[in-house]
Amino acid sequence: MARKAYSDEERAQVKEALMVTMIRCIADRGLIHSSIDVLCGKVGISKTFFYSFFSSKEELVLHALRYQQPRLLDYARQLMEDPALSWRTGVETFLKNCCYGAESGVAVLSIEEEQQARRCLSEENFQAFRQDQVSFYGKLLSIFGLPVDSIDPRLFGNLALSMMMVHKAIPDTMPFLFPEVAEDMVEFQVRALVDEMERVKEDVRQVKANG
Repeated sequence: MARKAYSDEERAQVKEALMVTMIRCIADRGLIHSSIDVLCGKVGISKTFFYSFFSSKEELVLHALRYQQPRLLDYARQLMEDPALSWRTGVETFLKNCCYGAESGVAVLSIEEEQQARRCLSEENFQAFRQDQVSFYGKLLSIFGLPVDSIDPRLFGNLALSMMMVHKAIPDTMPFLFPEVAEDMVEFQVRALVDEMERVKEDVRQVKANG
């Protein structure tokens, strides 16, 4: 018996389920091991129905990463508004949880996954995603109390993402790095980045204080 037509609400629910499942798959097992068949099986839809939402797995990846952004911004706000946390502790907690994506459920693409996704994207889609990323990192800096003109969002994005990607790459993609000190590396990099953010934040405060 043919399946009845999906309502707009049902389609919206299925699309959201696909994005949520994609985020979990990237965090848990990686994009390479998350085929369309696997995704469809987890959501409970046919492969044909999948293609009524997305033209490829890579297009779904972009939508899933965009879908993740508001959740990450909300998480950053919660940390900044938590009276039990200092500003520094809140920022460090956010960055560390993003680095440990598999444990915290944050989707971070590996080096190979970024290359795979880029090869399958049109230049238009790629540039649109880059602009979304710039906007996201700008909003994140604002939540952390840093004006966009105080730190380039692209620089902040590069520093944060490279830290996350290198951690994810140890030891499989980058076997010459020392996996036994991977956690210490994250601690050091997070402290160094937050040190600079704190310095810039203080500079901004002094400029405002001096009028």
